[in-house]
Amino acid sequence: MVQPAPVLAAPEVDPIRERLLDAAATVFARKGYTGTRILDVVAEAGLSTGAVYGRFGSKNELLREAVCSRSAAGAPGEVARAQKVADLLVRGALKSAPLHDSEAMRLEAYVAARREPEVARVIAEAEELARERARPLVEAAFEDGTVAPHIDPDAFFYFVRTVGLGLMLQRAAGIAAPEGRGWEDLIARIVADFGEHDEGTAEAGPTRGEQ
Repeated sequence: MVQPAPVLAAPEVDPIRERLLDAAATVFARKGYTGTRILDVVAEAGLSTGAVYGRFGSKNELLREAVCSRSAAGAPGEVARAQKVADLLVRGALKSAPLHDSEAMRLEAYVAARREPEVARVIAEAEELARERARPLVEAAFEDGTVAPHIDPDAFFYFVRTVGLGLMLQRAAGIAAPEGRGWEDLIARIVADFGEHDEGTAEAGPTRGEQ
């Protein structure tokens, strides 16, 4: 008699660990990598240092987990089939709100990576996770015609990621896009060029005032 395969339970979520990761994202965003101490994180979380060292071996390990989990959590995933990916790309390029903690933490990690090889490895891990989460979005872009079949998916993802980082830097510095429709029209044209020259859909994206 064949025994049924055992049902694997989902890994149990550790609420204290999640609380520490949220606190780490907030503190890293506020103080940067070199300015952050473990004491800052536990104070933000309202916990003791024992809670940290019972789950993370060092500040670097806490950074690695925070950057990977919180950056990947903000990566684009599934897209509603009623909405073209072109519209999402245009809307993302028109964002002007202040950075949220996961974005600010990601920028701080990039700055630290210039001098901290461990942080550079963390960023590479986080970007790989983000890439996996974005896979459904990239597939949807090819399906709905936002991206033409001859475009390399890796090149498309790299371009979107590069533009996103540049825009985050501008928002972090408080630098707004030029007034008028010039920026919106330029982004719509660039996005339209990814596809089969169907500019109408891309140009129908939201303007800055509609965010």
